[in-house]
Amino acid sequence: MLIFSSLAFLLSLAFCPIIIALCRRFNWYDEVDPRKIHTGQIPRLGGVALFAAFLLAFIVYCLFLHPLDLKSTFPLLLGGILILGFGITDDFINMRAKIKFLVQIVAALIVVLGPNYFDHVLFLQLPPVLGKALTFFWIIGIVNAFNLIDGMDWLCSGLSLFAILTLGFILYLGEKDICALHFILSGAILGFMFWNRPNARIFLGDGGSQSLGYIIAVSPFFHTDMHHFQLTQFPIMILLCSIPINDVIAAIWRRKREHRSFFSPDRGHIHHKLLNIGFTKGTAIFFLLALQFLICFVTIATCFMDPFSSIILLLVAFSFVIMFFVVIHYLNLSVNLRHTGHLEDHPQAEH
Repeated sequence: MLIFSSLAFLLSLAFCPIIIALCRRFNWYDEVDPRKIHTGQIPRLGGVALFAAFLLAFIVYCLFLHPLDLKSTFPLLLGGILILGFGITDDFINMRAKIKFLVQIVAALIVVLGPNYFDHVLFLQLPPVLGKALTFFWIIGIVNAFNLIDGMDWLCSGLSLFAILTLGFILYLGEKDICALHFILSGAILGFMFWNRPNARIFLGDGGSQSLGYIIAVSPFFHTDMHHFQLTQFPIMILLCSIPINDVIAAIWRRKREHRSFFSPDRGHIHHKLLNIGFTKGTAIFFLLALQFLICFVTIATCFMDPFSSIILLLVAFSFVIMFFVVIHYLNLSVNLRHTGHLEDHPQAEH
């Protein structure tokens, strides 16, 4: 497995400068506007390089070692192709937010109309209708959460890397070969992160950030034989995604309070707040990735505990993340009230 993960890493490392050169040749750059942190012309087609590397390495793995069970995974793959394809299209033509949302709805429906959905929450077995409804909103929510938090070099890619490695480890404990997908994807993310390190030479774009969010969202449906994980999979997923989840909940509340569309961008995300209260870009990203590392460490630890103790620890850890967001919110508010903030908020109309 290490060989194929290394192959994905090397391919991603090699593909990124090719994409950068193509973007310079055809003037394909991320738009610069007041709400964004970066300046200058930066390509946003990193998702193309990352997923091209991942798919090539994973196909080689399937050909030589273990063919993919298309029957059980086809709805997941089809939904992922839809998210990736329209995400990359959006990186070229800037589709309206409502159109992107419609694509996400279709992708989520493709998944839940198949055999894949949450059938347990904690110790409760869900009726299929309720489980499919929960899964539908879960997929849309996580795809948007990872897309919205992709506002700083290494942030979305780093959060995704730690989450995907952790999920790969959990699936490995269940003796499922599908864990190779997560480890190979991790190699591709690492290759991309070499070029995305501050100050980035390439961004993930919507194709990359939404697709990473989608893969994380549907990972519980690559079924594992661990009975323990069946009972705790939902709180585990909530904790692994807790930074993007809390950020998107805060964004929804902020825009509702200000009577703005949910689709209108602004500078109120967690990374903006850290910068506003005085963090440098480097310390802000280190702080958030260190928090994600601790989250993943706690998640792995729960795999070796009894289900009840696991759930208690997961809930405590998630409460800690909520408190972190509350503290940063009030620190940011205090800075703004003193008019000493380092960033101005720039809410924008829906686009």
